[in-house]
Amino acid sequence: MSWIRQLVRCLTLMCLLAFFFGLAPLASANPVTLNITNSNCGLNCSVVPQSTVIGTVAMNLNLNGSVTVTVLVNPQFTFIVPDGNDISFNGLGTSTTDTISNLKQSLTGAPGTFTIPLVFSSLNGGTNIGSGYGVMSVTMFQVQDPFKPQQPLDYVQFTITSTSPFTAANLANALFAFHLGTCPQPNNGCNATTTGFVGTGTSVAPVPEPDTGGLAILGGSLLLVGTLLRRRFRLTATA
Repeated sequence: MSWIRQLVRCLTLMCLLAFFFGLAPLASANPVTLNITNSNCGLNCSVVPQSTVIGTVAMNLNLNGSVTVTVLVNPQFTFIVPDGNDISFNGLGTSTTDTISNLKQSLTGAPGTFTIPLVFSSLNGGTNIGSGYGVMSVTMFQVQDPFKPQQPLDYVQFTITSTSPFTAANLANALFAFHLGTCPQPNNGCNATTTGFVGTGTSVAPVPEPDTGGLAILGGSLLLVGTLLRRRFRLTATA
């Protein structure tokens, strides 16, 4: 019956692995991605056509109920920093329930490159930004790089944590608005001549990604069970 004891040990090990994977602050496999558009003509539509896609907002629901937000603005545009109501959102808590952490920028927007710290002066609630958006639940005021406060600023990432964990329904109802401008000269500080508030519109279909932790556990379980069964049949054949 030694093979039964070995099987029990292996299954116990798999349960422990599953437990520790569950504790890890992994992001959801399928982020929710929204387009940033000029649908409200917040940027003069004679300069930036109304149908223009200016960038994207990707929201990852973490296992601890927080949300990691990645904002990628096309290089022809920039955040107007440091200024005022730089990043606003609805549907993800309020200014009294939320905290913002890991606010960083990237120079390229590539995954793993958001390493440059950013700061903001205050987290405000009930700010009326106008431009068709009206009052926003949460506004991050005066976002900037303290060591290089000038434009351009195109790639921003931060984590929102609330007193109550977020759910997929929160992400589905989220809306973001940003104070952006054109960036005709990205290598010379942009010198934005057209500025305004634009926000998220059409949802972008997510690309399914495998749950790597779950696949690892499943694969390891099948491998160990297969090895034990092979040994069991070998012992039976030689008996």
